[in-house]
Amino acid sequence: MIATLSKDEIRFVLANKRYSMGKPIMNDAEYDTMRKKLKELGSPVVLHEAPSCTIDGICKLDLKVDTAKQRLLYFPGVVGGTVIFSELFYWTLGTDPIFGLILSAVPSYFLGVWFTENIFGQKPLVTVAACPDCNVLNNVYFGDLFNVATDGIIPGGPPGDTVELLCGNCKAPLIADRSKMIISTTVPKGQKA
Repeated sequence: MIATLSKDEIRFVLANKRYSMGKPIMNDAEYDTMRKKLKELGSPVVLHEAPSCTIDGICKLDLKVDTAKQRLLYFPGVVGGTVIFSELFYWTLGTDPIFGLILSAVPSYFLGVWFTENIFGQKPLVTVAACPDCNVLNNVYFGDLFNVATDGIIPGGPPGDTVELLCGNCKAPLIADRSKMIISTTVPKGQKA
């Protein structure tokens, strides 16, 4: 199956090609804006599959949203909403349980989203990326569960847009940035922390 590219994706690929030929078609600000927009949309033309390293040995790689785990965060709220609204429709309207499930689909979805984003997890985002050093997949969670970090139950204060973690395989110190959707090493390649 052939994937179709949007107008912006074609323009981005063309801008890269023209830049490598020495004939840029857009300035750096336009390029950065377009890259950020396409990255937020999850476009495959801007996501790198291999790490890129700077001259000083710091390597970085794009984070990708783990949609399966992201959906699992919303599952308890949606199931709870389905039970609540099905029971509500049964006891107030006397509807059949199957019909109650159909009636409760839309309100339970909205209750599930509200519950997940306001009570269960605050600004939840589950991402995945390979370690720039050893290429082993690492999951990164951005956000707070039940406000435990915000309320000071665990040390560290409220969660921000960056998360520090260790690779699960090589124990390399990594830093993940939610706003840029990039995971990078903190120690130059080949050196120990």
